[in-house]
Amino acid sequence: MVRNFILLFLRNLKRQKLFSFINLMGLTVSIASTLLIYLYISHELSYDNFHPNSERLYRVNQTFIWSDDKETQFSRTGPGVAVALKEELPEVELITSLHTPGNFIISYTTPHKEVISFEEDKVFAADTNFFRVFNFPLIAGDPVSAFNRINTLVMTRSTAQKYFGNDSPLGKMVRLGGLKGEGQQTFEVTGVVEDVPDNSTIQFDVLLSMKNFPVDRLHWSWIWTQLETFVLLNEKANINNVRAKLESIPKKRVEETLQRVMNTTYDDYIKSGKKWELFLQPIATLHLPNQAVVGSFPDTGNVKILYSLIGAAIFIVLLSCINFMNLSTAQFTKRIKEASVRKILGLGKKELSISYFVEALAFCLIATLAALALTQILIPSFNTITGKHLKMDLLHNLQIVGSLGILIVVMAVISSSYPSFFLSGFNPVEAVKGKLKIGRQGKAFRNSLVIFQFAVSIILIVCTAVVFQQLQYVSEKDLGFDKQNLIELKHVEAVRNEESLAKAVLNIPGVIDASWCNSTPPRIFGGDSFTAEGMNGVNFSLNYGAGDDRYIPTLDIKLKFGRNFSDQNPDDVNKVIVNESAIKKIGWPVDESVLGRKILYPNSDSAQFEIIGVLPDFNYWALDVSIEPLAIFHIKNKHIGNWAQTYLAVRIEPQNAKTWQTTIASLNSTWKAHAGDTPFEYGFIDEYFNEAFKTHERFGSVLIVMASLAILIACLGLLGMIIYALEQRTKEIGIRKVSGASVWNILTLISKGYTTLIIIAFVIAAPISYLIMKQWLQDFAYRITPSPWIYLATGIAILFVAILITSYHSVKAALTNPVEVLRDE
Repeated sequence: MVRNFILLFLRNLKRQKLFSFINLMGLTVSIASTLLIYLYISHELSYDNFHPNSERLYRVNQTFIWSDDKETQFSRTGPGVAVALKEELPEVELITSLHTPGNFIISYTTPHKEVISFEEDKVFAADTNFFRVFNFPLIAGDPVSAFNRINTLVMTRSTAQKYFGNDSPLGKMVRLGGLKGEGQQTFEVTGVVEDVPDNSTIQFDVLLSMKNFPVDRLHWSWIWTQLETFVLLNEKANINNVRAKLESIPKKRVEETLQRVMNTTYDDYIKSGKKWELFLQPIATLHLPNQAVVGSFPDTGNVKILYSLIGAAIFIVLLSCINFMNLSTAQFTKRIKEASVRKILGLGKKELSISYFVEALAFCLIATLAALALTQILIPSFNTITGKHLKMDLLHNLQIVGSLGILIVVMAVISSSYPSFFLSGFNPVEAVKGKLKIGRQGKAFRNSLVIFQFAVSIILIVCTAVVFQQLQYVSEKDLGFDKQNLIELKHVEAVRNEESLAKAVLNIPGVIDASWCNSTPPRIFGGDSFTAEGMNGVNFSLNYGAGDDRYIPTLDIKLKFGRNFSDQNPDDVNKVIVNESAIKKIGWPVDESVLGRKILYPNSDSAQFEIIGVLPDFNYWALDVSIEPLAIFHIKNKHIGNWAQTYLAVRIEPQNAKTWQTTIASLNSTWKAHAGDTPFEYGFIDEYFNEAFKTHERFGSVLIVMASLAILIACLGLLGMIIYALEQRTKEIGIRKVSGASVWNILTLISKGYTTLIIIAFVIAAPISYLIMKQWLQDFAYRITPSPWIYLATGIAILFVAILITSYHSVKAALTNPVEVLRDE
């Protein structure tokens, strides 16, 4: 019987070449797209699952104490948190902390006196428990003693290769810092770790010993939020009980910090409307958090995007299966007598249904082979779109093979379900005699399939359009300063005289302005607690940056009130400029009356800063975050901090590519004259802002592909339905032509029904797509209201494409000689 099924399938494949090609193309495209999405989602869900005991490993988050947002969690904690957890929670088996000290220039002098130097931007500091908690295997060195001493570090394999080639790195000495003598320290390489897998949220190239940082000295502090703290619970720990115990720890342990730093008690802090809570986040959710978490690992995924891609894959598979149904029923009149003869010869309804399933399964198997080849071809382009390094290895990944097998069977069952029911449930005698009436059989069901196909297509198109409208909005939104033609020179701390460098850069042709600063938007991450005149010791959180007297002009920000820093006023180093949100936070009126008032550090008589200017609110963070209170201190202010890293913000005239290259070359020459062998590194401010939305941009790119496939498959489905309808109405069209109907009359007759179906699909799809996009837009602090023109243009475009498809075949049928179709009547 199986042999007969195969022979029958091959005969029908040869007889119905067009239908077979359309079926195979639809199934191939849907399976290939599903495979790509499967690889992407599998990779996203695999993050951090390679650590031992990952089900017991958690990151400790706390309330975002530097913001008024009480619901957002903050992954960075103070040293006091780890100390408290160790003493208060017996369920904790191990605790480890990571510190993110920033970028470093690492140099190595070879035995031949050659200096090899690179900027390393993935540098963490780790404690002695790091390798006991995480699965980053050392290929050289001892994981137990790697961080036992000060001035020791561990490198990844590829990083060690850069500096030492094939020589053993162990025991080698490298220099960290700039080229200022006091800025450099010598570190010993005590270990080499395998390169970090790309499905790890923690990405590093160099790990420094935590003993180089003031963690032990600040053991009491909950406010030096420079650590990422992780806990491994013991096997008997009940996570619900642990979380319950966490609730009482801040009240018991944060009191010392609040009194020493903010001159307040925990109860008064809570009464002021603030929160201070601890949370445990499973390590498997670091990449795909269930809620917003601000911290050291910003390059996280988005659960909503994964759900959207899963939904798109399911719908595309369903669309291809629906096509198979429609095209199978479109061939009904050509296969009805064949099925009738087989039933008369003794084949039952069950056997006929099995034959249609085998046929669908054969189509799916052939399509799968084609899809595997197509997927291998498309993976490089898909990796470019998504920024991943995906690969398909069927020999070593049985999960893909099993999932693909399940997909094939499911698609075959869905594809053959309606044809099996429809083509096996008729009277064979009536069919052989030609008396079987099939004109309206299953019409409502087939129409609903067409509506479903085009509704899905419209939803995907609208969602794609809204995504790109939002991304265009955030890229073009007025930030309150000009981000274009603004670059940031890095490692200015390596220069012996920063002011001299800034003045030299100002003399370069094409440079409009330059400023020595500690940070630039959207990377202004300084912050602390302050109080102000008239607040009676009540503290508030204030973010801050620092720059010289050219900082605000370089950003091209106009002061709302007051004045800028001036190099003619030496006392300005102790003054401050704040934004409107800071004034509102304090409770002062936003007018010139605030000039001359002071903000100050709690419990400090000397650290008082007179306000000399007020800035209009501008977006100094990415547009997924609202504007918070901000202060700009002078870069020479000694009360705020001794900056470990400083930068030079440079505004350049709009230029063509050739002139731009000349300006950059001049900057490079000036840099070398002041910074020696320190690498010339720079970045673009507008690109920093764009990086915040790269996940959404990739999502939009993938949506374009999915929407295009949905339209293709839906149009193939419409083609099948039109061919089916014309086969059923061939004689009707002939009679109408004989009766005097024109080609336009027949075209209108055929098109009217499908136009109505598409309008119904639009009415269904429009509100659904609106609700989906409304939910997606919640991720943005600044968002659009989707334009009605998007919905209208999508509906018209889909309708136009459908009319084109319908018109071609309808006109072709209308031009057929009626004598040919009515000669047997």
